[in-house]
Amino acid sequence: MVFCVDEKTAIQALDRKDRMLPLSPGRARSHGFEYKRNGTLSLFGALNGATGEVLGKTAPRHTSAQFVALLTEVVSAQPRGKEIHVICDSRSGIGAKLSAVCALAHFRSR
Repeated sequence: MVFCVDEKTAIQALDRKDRMLPLSPGRARSHGFEYKRNGTLSLFGALNGATGEVLGKTAPRHTSAQFVALLTEVVSAQPRGKEIHVICDSRSGIGAKLSAVCALAHFRSR
């Protein structure tokens, strides 16, 4: 199995202040432009290259533990003995975070 994983930090969690405006002839449904800020979230995601299935998690803080939790969930969902490959962006510093998951995958394959 091949999984592509990545993380995105500081995503704005926004809500619209105004409700949707009523439809009028010849116009698409729309809403006001003002919004309410609800802080930020981090998004962690894994894409299964074979099936296209995406597993994503959000977290209020960007931590290695959150990223490792996502990868642990991905590995745990795979059958024992199944070879797992993880592709990630080396610039983001997540390579070090993979060590715990790689160890878990190694021991699960036995």
